Amino acid sequence: MRGHTSTLIGRTPAQVVALTATAVAMAAALTGCGSAAASPGSAPSPGTGHKAPPLEVAVSVYPLAQLVSYIGGPDVRVVDLAPPGVQPEGLRLSTGQEAEMRSAGLVVAVGDGYQPQVEAARKSDHHYLAVLPAVSGQAQPYEFWLDPYLMAKAAAALATALTAADPAGRQQFQNGSNDFQSVAASIESDFESTFTQCEDSYFVTADDAFGRMAASFDLVDVPVSTVGAAKAISTLSVRNLPAVFSEVGVPSGPVEEVAHRAGVKVESLDPLELAPAPGTAAETYFASMEQDLTDMEGPLACDTSNNFS
Repeated sequence: MRGHTSTLIGRTPAQVVALTATAVAMAAALTGCGSAAASPGSAPSPGTGHKAPPLEVAVSVYPLAQLVSYIGGPDVRVVDLAPPGVQPEGLRLSTGQEAEMRSAGLVVAVGDGYQPQVEAARKSDHHYLAVLPAVSGQAQPYEFWLDPYLMAKAAAALATALTAADPAGRQQFQNGSNDFQSVAASIESDFESTFTQCEDSYFVTADDAFGRMAASFDLVDVPVSTVGAAKAISTLSVRNLPAVFSEVGVPSGPVEEVAHRAGVKVESLDPLELAPAPGTAAETYFASMEQDLTDMEGPLACDTSNNFS
């Protein structure tokens, strides 16, 4: 486990639940940004009465679109460069998307080679935030947003970048960042309290997206795409695991083959990369993280009888 101090110390369980529920409600209006600009999700009300046109922010992956919308609230206009349903890793930009990047007041990307064209297309004098190298010295797995601790660090870095691009929105950005970090801390607490009560620490997945999160909570992710079917089947057998996890947006064929050969069920996890289709109801970042946690509890035989989540 990480040796940092949680902001939840001193809170009662009821306060933790209330904090999570309140922040989820504030973010509930974000239903997906798509490849075109969209209204941002509800976030804490600005403290300055900032009335200037909203800052246009181009983002390269859906979890960052959610983060920008939450922190920026009405002071930002989010453009998600990754089309709905398309894997954003290695995203290829159209001419129109490159133009959107050039016109945006801030570009927010994963960085560290996740989307080389996005990283190459940014103007050197443009406001730009590469989030992954700002929050971690480890480049892969890229999916840092599956670790709530790193997502909280991303919120702090984003508030600084937003303020540099639009100083008039400073109070909104700081308030939004502080609130996001508080809720992320409560999610982290849920993960820690759950995973310390599990009979097993191994789980088999389609790819290594959950590897970073697993290491943060003393778990071991065994990705079929990396270790191969034979090793995955052996892990399932030796550890008597009841399921293998497919992942939303990842081809399920290899996982289904492993499950069939091992005689186990296929469960599902969401790595949160894909933007939802227009008009589709989308879960908030916090609700999606809690759902992934819930989906892991059974296969890892976690005792949740004393949890308050």
